[in-house]
Amino acid sequence: MLDDEQTNKPKRPDVPRYYRIACHFWSDEKVATWPDSQRLFALHLLTTKHRTLEGFFVLPPEYVAADMAWPLRRVKDMLLKLEEEGFIRFDEKTNLLLIRNALRYQQPDSKNVQKAVLARVRNLPDNPELMNEFLLLARKHCLKSGLSPFAQGLPDLLEREFRPVSNDRQEVARMVI
Repeated sequence: MLDDEQTNKPKRPDVPRYYRIACHFWSDEKVATWPDSQRLFALHLLTTKHRTLEGFFVLPPEYVAADMAWPLRRVKDMLLKLEEEGFIRFDEKTNLLLIRNALRYQQPDSKNVQKAVLARVRNLPDNPELMNEFLLLARKHCLKSGLSPFAQGLPDLLEREFRPVSNDRQEVARMVI
């Protein structure tokens, strides 16, 4: 495969070069009340090179601190604030980050992208609680009418591959609310 300099394209064709960020980010009721630093931090999480289409990826706080030239303590505080706001979920033991509405704004648009999502999720650190939440969010965001069959098929593919650990779906559903 040609390198980036020869093609000006990413080496991994399964990774999009952009992610959708809704223009109403700025006027969202919750976001509008955040301080500028919190909004900037949220935008960084939405646009970091480590992010994936599905919004479920590993992101060590040290990477964010280096990218933003912020002290590590400030990054960790921001992660906690955005988790309290329901914007993300973060596991500090594994550095696993879940952007809760990522699949609301961008879903798989082909079979190859579905396969890439499965492969990336398969390689994430083990965290049953975040995995269960991710599966529920995929159902919530990808089964809406009008979405492509690839988007609508993603939740079933994910559940076949990564069955929820809890047998009590009501208990799992409470984690999403």
